[in-house]
Amino acid sequence: MLQGLVRAALLLALLGFGVVAPSAPAHAAPARIDSYPQPAIYPRSPDYELIVNGQRIDVVDYPGYDYAHFSMAAGEATISVRKLNNTAIGAYTISPRKLGLRGTVSGPTLTFTIPNDEYLIVKLDGRPDLVIAADPAETDRPASSGPRIHNVVTYGADATGRALSTSAVQNAVNAANAAGGGTVYVPAGVYLVGNVLLKSNVSLYLAPGTVFRFTGNPADYTKHWHKDSQNRDITWWISTEFGSSNIRVFGRGTLDSNGAEAISRFNFAANILVPIGTSNFRFDGLIVRESGAWAIVTARSQNLTFTNVKIFNRLDMGENDGIDVNESQNVVVRHGIGISLDDPWTTKAWREDTDIALPWPGSPQPVENVLFDDLISWTRCYGFKIGQGTLQPQSNVTFRNGVVYDAAIGIGIHHRYGSAAVSNVTFDSIDVERIGVKLVEDRTWLRFIIENPGLGAGPVRNVTVSNVTVRDKGTTFAVLKGLDPSANFSNVRFDRVTMPGATSPATTLTAMNILDRANYHNVSIAPQQDPEPQPRPNLALGKAATASSGQAIAPLAVDGDVSTRWGSDRSDDQWFQVDLGTPTPVSGVTMLWEAAYARAYALQLSDDGVTWREVHSTNNGTGGVEAVDFSPATTRYVRLRGIQRATQYGYSLWEFQVH
Repeated sequence: MLQGLVRAALLLALLGFGVVAPSAPAHAAPARIDSYPQPAIYPRSPDYELIVNGQRIDVVDYPGYDYAHFSMAAGEATISVRKLNNTAIGAYTISPRKLGLRGTVSGPTLTFTIPNDEYLIVKLDGRPDLVIAADPAETDRPASSGPRIHNVVTYGADATGRALSTSAVQNAVNAANAAGGGTVYVPAGVYLVGNVLLKSNVSLYLAPGTVFRFTGNPADYTKHWHKDSQNRDITWWISTEFGSSNIRVFGRGTLDSNGAEAISRFNFAANILVPIGTSNFRFDGLIVRESGAWAIVTARSQNLTFTNVKIFNRLDMGENDGIDVNESQNVVVRHGIGISLDDPWTTKAWREDTDIALPWPGSPQPVENVLFDDLISWTRCYGFKIGQGTLQPQSNVTFRNGVVYDAAIGIGIHHRYGSAAVSNVTFDSIDVERIGVKLVEDRTWLRFIIENPGLGAGPVRNVTVSNVTVRDKGTTFAVLKGLDPSANFSNVRFDRVTMPGATSPATTLTAMNILDRANYHNVSIAPQQDPEPQPRPNLALGKAATASSGQAIAPLAVDGDVSTRWGSDRSDDQWFQVDLGTPTPVSGVTMLWEAAYARAYALQLSDDGVTWREVHSTNNGTGGVEAVDFSPATTRYVRLRGIQRATQYGYSLWEFQVH
């Protein structure tokens, strides 16, 4: 065959036809990079230098992580990240991991190439995470002056940040509205701004290098509502006029809520952007920074679009959700990165007498037709979530093409505070990279739960979880748990969910670590569903349990409820034991560990609770669900003796089962 191909090639050459050799993959031309001036009020990173296509990009030093922002036109961008302490890079990661980006390391510098604009998080050993926000190039940047342009400086705005510019900005908005529409242009600078009310047919443009800064002083703002849970007054910093339409907020500037200072000095905070009672609202490209309350709050509005969203909140300040879609319809949130202690991307619905909803116009509305698409989430709560707040129906909500960089819970439905139905929910093409923190008792990739703390409970119907890659399942069980037979989950479909270390999709709920489950029906798994493993009889269920410490809660590890647990003191030498009541044949133990598990432990049996014989020991405990079989024996007492902890905490068991 090879000889025939060679002869054919020679013949073609003799006849005058060229033979084309395979070529290397073509590289796109380097992209044009638009760098943005770093506002003087923000300190430079002491950790990183960033070069993109040969151009230096400023890196902002920020609590919890650093960030850099630029735009790029079509083409490739070669990015070099250098550690300023000049120590050699030992390990690195580039997220989203699904992009498969690989770099080269030379001493303190990591270099890699992206084929188009992306939001990335780079981790170099021993340094803060670096968020790189590469936006698409601006294609509709307005002129700073001219017909239908209202430059705030001409209205008296102070770009130095020394004096309030509230009146200047509002007068520019009013003038554009009175003229039938126009653009309010804000050139680079720092502006102290009070409440701004956006009106119909007005676009607000913040140029690169522009910062709207919240002063935090309640004297500069209107109190719109009082957050009861924090005993804190909240203002709508930038909001829309009730009944307005065709409003746009865009650019490459920053809305800075100055949350830490506002809360510490005045116990006051802002919802940064509040599209309320409006329609046909568009947001594009701005950084939303350091919110002291829920950052972007939509309320009773329709036809809203958010694109190229960058929410840079702190991870050490609570109640700072990213975008909360409240009682709104036909909402699209596309291409963004949300960083906040609380939920970056979520939907909610309330009652008229709820604190946040008291000043809202009209009557309560449902949440309908909401799409969250191509988003990154970094949080200490839920990566992507419906609820809490289910006092009105929520339907047709989709989370798609998302990445959970880090969270306590990857994806969730938390039906709490309300009895309305939640229906037609989709989580599709979600990549769960890390479940690195705990929220109360949960640290898991999925939590679907219905609860009733006093405002009723309702059903959740027609849920699809599809094409999900779980790289980290967490340390507690995933949850699928209705409240009762009426407030339950029904028609839940898992389609191509791949768990850590697996090469094919899971075929059972157990394989997906969904072990905390109750009050659900009609669950299907694709492309293949296998019968759930049948649990072995648990001889310890409801028996007397004692422990070296945590004695009062020892029975919680034999109550059959995987949401309650026993925990010991924080020392290695601890034990837990169960009294089977009478001599009983046994041959194994299953331990359902909480995150605090034993690296080294022994299992012991006793006829009298005094003299013990060892039947198993290990120095390589794995945590999670750990099943141990041993030679059959007859005993009354079974003991777990902790030898070495795997964490800084004690030992903690959801369940201790004897077979």
